[in-house]
Amino acid sequence: YYSRAKNLKKSAEICVKEHNSQLPNDYQSLLKLPGIGAYTANAILCFGFREKSACVDANIKRVLLRLFGLDPNIQAKDLQIKANDFLNPNESFNHNQALIDLGALICSPKPKCAICPLNPYCLGKNHIERHTLKKKQEIIQEERYLGVVIQNNQIALEKIEQKLYLGMHHFPNLKENLECKLPFLGAIKHSHTKFKLHLNLYSAAIKDLKNPVRFYSLKDLETLPISSMTLKILHFLKQKNLFGG
Repeated sequence: YYSRAKNLKKSAEICVKEHNSQLPNDYQSLLKLPGIGAYTANAILCFGFREKSACVDANIKRVLLRLFGLDPNIQAKDLQIKANDFLNPNESFNHNQALIDLGALICSPKPKCAICPLNPYCLGKNHIERHTLKKKQEIIQEERYLGVVIQNNQIALEKIEQKLYLGMHHFPNLKENLECKLPFLGAIKHSHTKFKLHLNLYSAAIKDLKNPVRFYSLKDLETLPISSMTLKILHFLKQKNLFGG
């Protein structure tokens, strides 16, 4: 989610520089904008420019797989071809919106086939599971041991350089096997994507931390890029009257 804001800014800058401050209205130019893929490009063309363009989001994909009795592992380009063939070119806006709504409300993961307007034509209605994409996302449980270092009413944070959370500021990890020697402040649970994190917080000193940090005041934090995980920890510290109270 954090990359979306960055991509939005980059795309806006490209539009200003290369497209006379306008969003381009052709498929290939849209694909060149950061963060825009096939679905978003087609959605912009359809809903923004009223072009004859077929969208395939998760809801529409579910409808098409069942309606035409397709293999759930069909290639994206082949499903797009099917969507293009199925599109009503005279009512592309209403066509796409109707399929999105149908997939969200009726042809849902647990479909209401009895009230579906496409029921008479649906090739997959008797074998729903066979024509439904199964999401197999392994949940990863992870324990983390984080250091809370406060000096002169400023708090130590580490700037993340890896792709996930790139440019965001987090509480630093402790050096290994130090947690049992430091004062325990509390634990927080946090989830994102496939990760379920158990965050153990310890009162620490600079020497206890794994990576370099910088200190930030409360005022600094108002404009510093920080994740929801960091915000959750800051809120916890405030509730405990340890920082920012």
